[in-house]
Amino acid sequence: MKIFNGKVVCPRCDGNGLVYKSKITNLDLIIYICDECEACWKDEKIRLENFQDLTTFLESKGLTYKDAQIHDLGYEWKS
Repeated sequence: MKIFNGKVVCPRCDGNGLVYKSKITNLDLIIYICDECEACWKDEKIRLENFQDLTTFLESKGLTYKDAQIHDLGYEWKS
């Protein structure tokens, strides 16, 4: 996992996006999302091999992007 200025760099974007922690309130679920390409991860193991597109992930949980209540918890989740 690459870190830039204390923030996690998205392995899918390879430096173009940073990963922030978020909570999907209507699923009571914490996920990690790239601010550029919207790749997402279900845990802190942020690797190219295990990302999922955010829209695909939400649809697998029965939500649309429009209906998902996504709350940004910030970039400072990794020490």
